[in-house]
Amino acid sequence: MKTVLKFDTNNALHLPPEFQNDDIRYSDSFAEYFIEHYSKPGNIVFDPFAGYGTTLYAAEKLKRQAFGIEYLPERVEFIKGNLKNPANIHCGSALKLDGIKVQGTDLVLTSPPYMQRINHPEYPFAGYEITGQGYDDYLLDVTEIFKQIKCRLKIEGYVVVEASNLLIDGVFTPLAWDIAQVIGSILSFKQEIIIDWQCDTVPAYGFGYDHSYALVFQNAEE
Repeated sequence: MKTVLKFDTNNALHLPPEFQNDDIRYSDSFAEYFIEHYSKPGNIVFDPFAGYGTTLYAAEKLKRQAFGIEYLPERVEFIKGNLKNPANIHCGSALKLDGIKVQGTDLVLTSPPYMQRINHPEYPFAGYEITGQGYDDYLLDVTEIFKQIKCRLKIEGYVVVEASNLLIDGVFTPLAWDIAQVIGSILSFKQEIIIDWQCDTVPAYGFGYDHSYALVFQNAEE
C-alpha cells in the first residue's frame, strides 16, 4: 500500500442544515478504500464514533455487516434513517461497549472526536460538554476504549484510525502521534498512511493542516 494517499473531501450523503456547520466527516472514498483493503464481504465493520454514519453506509454498500455507536441521539436518528439495518447503530458512549454485540469484529474504522492539548474546556467524550477533564484524561479514555475494542476484535483483525495533529491559533497538539502511542500500547502498530485531502475550498482541511493520518493497527496473536 502507498504511504501517501489522496482523497477528496466529498460525501454523497448531504447533511440537513442543522448539522452542516459541524460537518467533520471523512469522505466516502476514504471509508470505502480502507474497508475494501482491510475486510471482505460479510465481515463485521464497527465504528465506535459513528458521527454521521459514513463508515456504516460505506460498509453496507460494500456488503459488510455494519455496526456503530454514537453519543449524540440526534445523530443516531439521522443515521438510522439512512441505514438498511437501523438496529445496528446504538446511542451511547464508546467507553461502555458491554451492550454492543460486536464480538468477532474484523475491522474497526473510525475517527475519534478531537481535543486540543490546552484551551479546550469542552470534553469530547461527553458530547463536548464542559466537565473539567483535560487532555490527559482524554488520552486515558482513548486507552480504555481501545482496550474494550481489542476484546471484541478478531485475532489478526484490523483497526484503522483517521486522526490529525492540530495547529489552532498557534497552539500545536500532536494528537495523531499521541493517539498512535496509546493505541499502540494495546494493539500492534503496523503503519501510518498520510492522507492528502483534496478540496476546492480554503482551507482544505480544518485543523491547521491539509493532511491527516490513517493509523493502522492489528490485533496480533499473543
